[in-house]
This record gives sequence, C-alpha cells and structure tokens, in this order.
Amino acid sequence: MPEPFAERLSRLTPDGAGLDRDALLFAAGRASARPNRLWQALAAALAVGQVVTLVLLWPRPPDAPPPPAVAPTPAPAVEPPPATPEPPRSWAFGPRLANEPGDLPPPAASGVLVPDDPPLRAFSAPNALLN
Repeated sequence: MPEPFAERLSRLTPDGAGLDRDALLFAAGRASARPNRLWQALAAALAVGQVVTLVLLWPRPPDAPPPPAVAPTPAPAVEPPPATPEPPRSWAFGPRLANEPGDLPPPAASGVLVPDDPPLRAFSAPNALLN
C-alpha cells in the first residue's frame, strides 16, 4: 500500500545551505524598484546653482588705480569765500515751499481746547488693598 503523502513529507529534512533568504529578498526588492534619475538630476542642478552663486557673489578686492604717469602739480591756494549762514530749505520735489520765515501764514486761533483723555495703560494701577 502506498504511503500517505504527509508521512513521506515528514521524513524529509530541509537543506538550507544553498539558499540565503535575506539576500533573495534584498535582490527581489532591488529588482522591483524602477530607477528614478529625475531627483538626482534636480539635486545636482541645485548644487551647481549654489556653487555658481557663491562664485558670483564672492567679494573681490577693489581694483587698484593705475600709478599716475606725471606727478600732479600742486593746486594754487585759493582762499575760501566767507561763510554766510543760509536759511533752511525744505526738501520738496514740487514747487517751492516755505523757504523764508515769513512765507507761512500765521496759525489760525482755535477756540476752546478740550483736555485729552487719560492714556490707556497695559497694567492697572496697584490696588491699595493688596499692600
């Protein structure tokens, strides 16, 4: 009578010498991934852009002026004109504004002035009861 299939399987001993489970799963995962070179190209372009920016913005020493061919002649001594105080001028881009003391009309007289409200404070006055 033929032996049942389960009994025959139970007599077999597994031999795992030729199979590495971790290496097999690693190779399968690596083969299943598609290589995406777009992000690598983008990262390389950004790195090159940073290097170019660094090179263009790196401070350079100022150019030295060329030495004069002929020694300059000293300028004749000129006496400065006497200093006279000038009236203050306004800085305007339009027509002339009050440059002279009498250009402005006198201020209009106001009627009764109203006292200001007391200022708002972030903290209240200390309470006398807390002392």
